Amino acid sequence: MFKQTLQKLLTGEIICETAFADQFEYLSAAENRERVEDFLSNLDRNLTYLDSADAYYVTFQTVDQENSGELTQLFLEIRSSFRPLVEFLELLLSATQTDLPLRAKSMVNINALFDPFEHDQILREQLHRLSAVKPFKTNKLESREQLVFIFQKLEEMGYLVRKNSGSSRYYATARFDLIYLLIEFLNDSERVELPESIEQTQEELLF
Repeated sequence: MFKQTLQKLLTGEIICETAFADQFEYLSAAENRERVEDFLSNLDRNLTYLDSADAYYVTFQTVDQENSGELTQLFLEIRSSFRPLVEFLELLLSATQTDLPLRAKSMVNINALFDPFEHDQILREQLHRLSAVKPFKTNKLESREQLVFIFQKLEEMGYLVRKNSGSSRYYATARFDLIYLLIEFLNDSERVELPESIEQTQEELLF
């Protein structure tokens, strides 16, 4: 399990109980965490714990020219999906009529969403606009099909998981909690030199 856990961490996965139960259980033991931390320290990386989501991920010990390229690429990936993700979360709040944000371990039953969208034109219009932009872009026209596609895409991206492939119950992973912290990190890190166009977009994303 040591090797599998490191492989996931070093490829950018966020280990939480929802997404990777076995690896999360492994890291829950202090002796296993210490072993992973010792290995990562040789790569100038840290094992970081996100308390609000009860999750683990890897961060750099220092930010310099050697890793600025990797961080810039990370920001570009976040940039491409941040706005659509926020729009999805806002749409979900409107459809479920709740003030509770989608966080790690939250459960969403997609079957319960079909009816609100079928009977609310505003929700359908918002869903249609969301389905016109990446990563949720699709040619499907029916609201039910658009929702299914978006949830499948979020599952593919690691934001949602299902206990089995046929289930209508989706569980949120810690990626929803972490994306905001990553953007804040990139914004506050003075030593990461981003191209001017990216910096401008970053300011827009952070409102």
